[in-house]
Amino acid sequence: MAQLSEQERSAQRRIVGTVRSCGVLNSDGLAMWREADCGEWKATAAEIGQDLHLLEVPHTIVTAYRFPLANSWNKKMRRGEEVRIAGKDLTHLVRWMPSLKKSIDSLPDDCPGWGFTFFQPKAECMALMGFALSADWPVWSEKQARAARLLCAECDWDLRRRDDEDRLPYNIPDPDKPNRLRLVCGQCCNQGLDQMKTLAGAAGQPS
Repeated sequence: MAQLSEQERSAQRRIVGTVRSCGVLNSDGLAMWREADCGEWKATAAEIGQDLHLLEVPHTIVTAYRFPLANSWNKKMRRGEEVRIAGKDLTHLVRWMPSLKKSIDSLPDDCPGWGFTFFQPKAECMALMGFALSADWPVWSEKQARAARLLCAECDWDLRRRDDEDRLPYNIPDPDKPNRLRLVCGQCCNQGLDQMKTLAGAAGQPS
């Protein structure tokens, strides 16, 4: 590596510290989450992005949500920004943090990625949708996952599990709250087919 400027050395120290403290590595790449508008003393997503830009590490910043805090009165999901480095670009980060390569090489083949997906029954088709969660969603506790509505609203099955094709997640809204996400496992909603028939009937389409 060529002689580094003081700015590069400072950015390298900050990035290495941030990755070690909050970096989440998975099959899609590496992500670092920051809560939005919370006044925290940590570097913001934009500031992390500035350091990565200086170090020439390709990245994106996306909106991502985490479970609400236990003492949150309104129980809303916490909005944040997540700095993501795609798997194909991790070599640019390894240049500045060689120890990361061992972690990358040891990732299991079935390691989940950034996205949590679910099925959305529609009158004309069954669509595959994504839930904008922070990259650490697979390791949330069951209590945290329940607060984030990742457990079946009917039987409490943990919808993060994908080892039973009969229990994949479907969005079946409560008729009284049609715009609110309500995930139900396939076993509890007939794989979303009943919802499709209901929607098709309301739209005047043949089921």
